Amino acid sequence: MAWYHLWFIVLSLEEDYSCGSGGCNTKPLGLALMVEVPLFPLKLVLFNRSLFELEIFEPRYLKMVSVALANESGIGIVYLASGSEVYKNSDDSIELAKIGTLSSIKHTEVVDESRIRIVVEGGAKFRVLSTWTEDDRLNMGLVDILRDDAKLPLRTKDEELAQMFDQLNEFRNAEGHPKMTLENNNASALSFRLAEMLPMAMEFRQTLLELDDPYRRLDRIQRWVQNEKRRD
Repeated sequence: MAWYHLWFIVLSLEEDYSCGSGGCNTKPLGLALMVEVPLFPLKLVLFNRSLFELEIFEPRYLKMVSVALANESGIGIVYLASGSEVYKNSDDSIELAKIGTLSSIKHTEVVDESRIRIVVEGGAKFRVLSTWTEDDRLNMGLVDILRDDAKLPLRTKDEELAQMFDQLNEFRNAEGHPKMTLENNNASALSFRLAEMLPMAMEFRQTLLELDDPYRRLDRIQRWVQNEKRRD
């Protein structure tokens, strides 16, 4: 049976959380959503509402995209910590990050008879619970869909980062990129956009993705910026 017939939902207890200026506190409450999703391991960290263009040519991923489009279903983008993005032989081994991002396909373009180009948009984060490989070498995972960040306002000390976002946005626009939109006074949105725009190592971006507290994420970004300034 094909993977797209195997999607299912399981409800289980999860921890709820509340956030303030001092961080986030958790308490047992609520329900978790677990589903089976196709996993796309990449040397890429995709954030909520980030757009990214991918060129697809491996048969397993061409099929994955075709099914996702037909079913209007998601694809799990997960950072490839080690191993090759492209399948070479049965001895290949890969290591995946434990936290990834569900993505939806926003645009497709045929490059030639064996390649397509797609644009994906990041959605909810997920935790990888288990993985397996289908007969066609497609990576699958049972994942726990995580709650969205709490909507928290920017703090006074975040104003410098907000100004940095505006400057980066203008610079990107001058180079021909469309301007990014940012929800006003939203700590989570600012943290994700800066993590996407700043020239960080992928491993550090993955660390930022895994944080569930927008304030902690902004604090880590601020420290990264300060370290980069000291290097200059």
